[in-house]
Amino acid sequence: MKNHHVIFVLVLLAASLYFVEVFFKKGSNMSNTLRVAFPNSTPSRSYEPTRIHLGPEYIFLENIYSPLVELSPEDATIRSGLADKWEWRNDELHFFIRDGVKTVDGKAITAEDAAFSLKRLLVRTQNTHGNLKDLVCGAYEVKSIEDACPGISYKGNELVLKIAGKSAFILPMLSGIDFAIIPKSSVDPKSLDIIDYRNTSGPYYVSQDSESGRIELSANPNHYHYSNKIAQKVDLVPVDPKNKSGSIQLFKDGNIDLITTIDSARPEEVYELSQSLKSSEMHSTANIRTFALFFTERGLKELSVEQRILIGKKIKESVNSHFLGLPGYEVTNQFFPSHGDGAIDSSIANAFEQRTPLDSGIRDIPLSITIVRVGEASVYQERISRVLPSALVKENTLPPAFQKFSSITEMPHAYIGGPDTGFNEDISLISYSLTAGIFGLTEKERQAWLANYMSKQNKDDRLKLLQQIHESALKDALFVPLFSGPYTALVKKGWKIQLSKILANNPLWLITKD
Repeated sequence: MKNHHVIFVLVLLAASLYFVEVFFKKGSNMSNTLRVAFPNSTPSRSYEPTRIHLGPEYIFLENIYSPLVELSPEDATIRSGLADKWEWRNDELHFFIRDGVKTVDGKAITAEDAAFSLKRLLVRTQNTHGNLKDLVCGAYEVKSIEDACPGISYKGNELVLKIAGKSAFILPMLSGIDFAIIPKSSVDPKSLDIIDYRNTSGPYYVSQDSESGRIELSANPNHYHYSNKIAQKVDLVPVDPKNKSGSIQLFKDGNIDLITTIDSARPEEVYELSQSLKSSEMHSTANIRTFALFFTERGLKELSVEQRILIGKKIKESVNSHFLGLPGYEVTNQFFPSHGDGAIDSSIANAFEQRTPLDSGIRDIPLSITIVRVGEASVYQERISRVLPSALVKENTLPPAFQKFSSITEMPHAYIGGPDTGFNEDISLISYSLTAGIFGLTEKERQAWLANYMSKQNKDDRLKLLQQIHESALKDALFVPLFSGPYTALVKKGWKIQLSKILANNPLWLITKD
């Protein structure tokens, strides 16, 4: 009789252990909620399409708002967004807004919303991923919603943009989330601040908010990306960007289901975790992320070209001795991928890299260098201190161009960052790089260069300009490329990840129930 009791207890224990293992392996697969490690800790009101400086901001906004057109995740070609079709009529671009797209509370998304959103963008004039004003308003200054801009109009559910020169850039540019369509009723008419994050134009809306950044998104069944396979709820779990292993530990502990491509965790950590946890699926892009030493306005003023070259060489040799031994990283001597649209001739890039100025006491210069969202700062600090012992190396969350300094001496001489460069010609990324100061142009010079670039209808002519500014920046050591790497993401089994191989964004509707 006792033996029967023992056998029963053992069977019950084995069954319990099995179900516990299944629960921890599947985690949130038991529900339709996707728990996402999110490297930001601010409430919804801090997110603004006209002011995007960091990856987490872009990712949040691309999931709650939709643009007129979108980029295909497969090949980055233009496809329908809120506009299901468009056509050129001479120099006018006509967008036809989809029928039936509504906010969660049933408010229709209209051409009026689209016209309002684009005009609001012009009034705020802070966006970092494109220049719409020159294309549609010309000399007209738009300082309020009431000001005239003849290039933007609507009739019924048709938005009309009158484009100067029938620009080849207008459609790719409008795919950026800076140009998201915001329901007019969700914006304060006086301040133009967004006041309603529930009624949005995207596949998700904010259903629960908090000051800590713990935000719940819910799927909008009235959106064209909606299906019962996407996460019906998304729980954004804030992780301090300075805690580089925070999301890794949360994933191990079963507290999150997704580590995004813009996480603070290093790609090699994500790779190692995917190898150790068979109940996970890893996603990796091509090597579209260039890690480089970028010199600031102060660095360009106080350091000679020769000094910048020497500082870059010393940091590159020391840092690369660590990173090139890890999976996914490759050495590079260009800002744009070597086979991408903005690349220059490899022999020219090689010649620039082989320059070796005389070391004129560079070790003793009291440099200030910041590390901006490229993984564990201590890895860089340790290796930089070996070759430049007088350098002060700190961590920061923003490129210097997006910070305010009372004087140039408060600014670092340089920073190490890892922006998305993209393989294909991408006006949004080019515009962002210009705004971030990567090519060393003043604001007026940036505006003039971008206007000239966007005026070229022939792609070869545009790429010639892009390659020229790239070559000039390498020649003058405005930045020193260190290495390239991929963006990585990791999701629990039970979810299928279908993100792009050539884009770094995270449209969460592309993560579906398996």
